[in-house]
This record gives sequence, structure tokens and C-alpha cells, in this order.
Amino acid sequence: MKEMLTESAHAYKEGRMDRRTFLALCGASGIAMNAVLAGDAQAAADHVVMWNWGGQSVECHGSAIGEAFTAATGKGVKFDTSGPLEGKIKEMVDSGNVTADVADADLFNAVSLGPTGHLEPIDYSIVSKDKTLPGYALEHGVSVILYGYAFVYDTEAYGDNPPKDWKDFFDTANFPGTRSLYKWANGSLEAALMADGVAGDALYPLDMERALNKIKSIKDDSIYWGSGSEVHSMVVNGEVTMAMIWQNRGRNIENDTDGRFKLVNNQAMAMPGAYIVPKGNPAGREAVMQFIATAQEVPAQLMLLDCLGMTPSNPAAFGEIPEDQQPYAITSAMNIDKIVYNDPTWWGENGGDAVNAFLEAIS
Repeated sequence: MKEMLTESAHAYKEGRMDRRTFLALCGASGIAMNAVLAGDAQAAADHVVMWNWGGQSVECHGSAIGEAFTAATGKGVKFDTSGPLEGKIKEMVDSGNVTADVADADLFNAVSLGPTGHLEPIDYSIVSKDKTLPGYALEHGVSVILYGYAFVYDTEAYGDNPPKDWKDFFDTANFPGTRSLYKWANGSLEAALMADGVAGDALYPLDMERALNKIKSIKDDSIYWGSGSEVHSMVVNGEVTMAMIWQNRGRNIENDTDGRFKLVNNQAMAMPGAYIVPKGNPAGREAVMQFIATAQEVPAQLMLLDCLGMTPSNPAAFGEIPEDQQPYAITSAMNIDKIVYNDPTWWGENGGDAVNAFLEAIS
């Protein structure tokens, strides 16, 4: 009986057995050990565990996606806020102790972890390719939101001649002052190339030598940040006159500085935030795919924008973005023709080397 229930639990979690049959088998057991086993499997079947970075994200994902998911399926949502770094995902899957169902990650993680067998493929009979942007529905991950690398500038430092694009950001002669850049390379390399004259639709494959030379050209005027709170503090404390930031941080910075610092979304780099599913997720493939499909719906997308400032990736939501959010949402009608799209495949295949080269250049 134990072996049968164990196999049944695996079959249910992998979507090879329906819920009713599995519960009937659990009910047919009557042995304490089997009851415990059935209870563990049932507990996993009754909720999905989202793996993210904690903070406000828990509240926002719970209200924007969790409530609708629970109403539709009867399943709850729990959170693991320890942060789904690639190394942690590999360790979890390789150890066979998979405790998370869906990871709030980047789409390039799907490119790097999918081929190594660490992720479940996305089931596009449940998840919709049409509810994300072209090129952002991949075999092992799908973009559910976008975030943007943009910049803010000090209006008091530049007066009637404000910086308008990355060329101005890197022009320390005409726009003097200290800059802040992200120290993990994403976005910085693309910004450097656009500042050096590369068109936004011709960035990939990245010309690393050209990008790094441009980065080095303002090295003496730059400091680097590793977290959103860190760059936020740099700006509001007056350590820099310009800072590359996530566009949702720009909204908070404008508010916290009473408009002294202004967000520029021109040439903002649109980054596909994505959901990826660790191989052998405990709640099973069908449940987690339903959760992802819920996240794609327009109401969930707009609630995440309002709560977290993350921009919708479902084109059906673009026209529903409220007027007061238009300046900060990179896929709003105000901004969508100005942005540049990240290539997750290039970053998934080359990200490790790119980050190392960038760190060496700024050290």
C-alpha cells in the first residue's frame, strides 16, 4: 500500500493522475504510516509555494494573483522568501528536496537552467503564449511582468538642460556629476552601447569590448549599487546626480524627493521578469500552470502594477494602464515606443561571462 500511495503521490504531482482518483486512494488507506504519507501529499496538493524575495512582493502577489487563484481552484498560496538564485534552484532539484512550485525569476534563468534539467517545461495548453510579448514565452519560462532599467536625474543640477537619454547619462563633460550604475552588468552594458551610438534594436549579440570601454570612460565619476534600497539611498541622500534604477523605484524616488529627481524612461531596457518551475515541484504541473495562467490575466497584471510598479507583459493590459501610472509603466502608451527589449537568450547563454567581465572592468 505504501508503495502504491507513493507512486500515486508522484503521479498526482506530475499531472498523470487526477485529484479525485488520488484522494480516493488516500482515503482507501487506513494505516497510520499511509495516512501521514497521504497527508503530506495532500498538503502539497492544496497549495502552491511561490519562491521570491519577500518584502512587499508577498503582499502584492498574494492579493493580485493568490486571491484569484484560490477563488478559481480552491488551492492556497504560500511563500518562500529566501530568494530563488540559480545556485539554490540547482541545489534544490539536484538534492531531490524540491519545496517550491514557482520561482519569481528572470527569463534568462529559463534559458540557463532549462537545458540542464532543473526546470519543468511550461504547459502552453494552460498558459497562454498570446498573453505575453513575442519572444518572451520560452520552453522553460514565461514572462509575466516587465521591469525596466531607466535613470533618474537631479533637476536642480541640470536645470533647463536635463539629460534625455543614455548618451547624456554617459556625457560627464556636459552633464557633470557622479553617476550610479548597477554592479551586476544587466542593463548597464546595453545602456553603454546605446550611449556609444548602437541602435536599440541592434544591441545583440552585445559587443562586450565596446560596452566595457564606454563603462570605463565614466569609471572615475561612477559608484555602483547592488540592491534597490541601496541606489534609493544614494539618490535621496544626494550622493549622485544621476542613477540607473529600476523604473518602479523611479516612482518612489520622485515621491520621496518631492520631484527633485525625475525619472527618464527614454531607452529604458525592458527586462522580462518570468515564472519558472523547479523540476518535480510538489504541487504538480497542473496546479502551478494554473497559477501562472492566473498571473497572466489583465486584473492580476494591473494589480501588480499598482502594488509593486511592475509593468504588465500581457498586451491586452497595456491599454488598461491608469493615467496616473502611465509615466512609470514602460509598456504604457506614453513609453512603449521609447523602450528597448532585453534578449533573455543572450543573457542566459552569456550572462556569467558578461558579469565577470563587467566586475573586472569596474574594480
